[in-house]
Amino acid sequence: MDLMQEAILMGFSGAAVMDTKELVFVPEYRTFCEENLCGCYNLNPACPPASGTVEEMKQRALSYEKTLVLQTTQEDLHDPVEYKKEKLLHNKMTEELAEKMRAEGKTDILIMSAGPYKKNSCMSAYCVDAQKMADAAGMLCWTDDGNIRYFSQILFHE
Repeated sequence: MDLMQEAILMGFSGAAVMDTKELVFVPEYRTFCEENLCGCYNLNPACPPASGTVEEMKQRALSYEKTLVLQTTQEDLHDPVEYKKEKLLHNKMTEELAEKMRAEGKTDILIMSAGPYKKNSCMSAYCVDAQKMADAAGMLCWTDDGNIRYFSQILFHE
């Protein structure tokens, strides 16, 4: 299966495979979790502190050689309900693609979701620098074009 092509066919606006060693981890990002900006800190087992320390999560991610970076884009409507709905759709598509990968034989995978989702920790909990990840994957992240971009990753072995 061509992972990038499958992702686009499923509705992602962008997809790229990159080496996990290209991911940049910023331990200071853990403060976003500790400040409970998403409301899940110490409540969701996929979130800190239950998910592990920054170093434990980084090592977990780096135990995989490759990551499939997935992106969806929506116009920023400043509507929190629509924002959550689109993020949920992004995470459901990520989970669906991960299931297709498992069916193709990639049974040992790790999902980093867009915000905590089910048992999956988000990229913020892993302290991944989304802008540098997007740059390495050839995607836009933070811009002033009026769009919101959601990112997730499916880490896997070659």
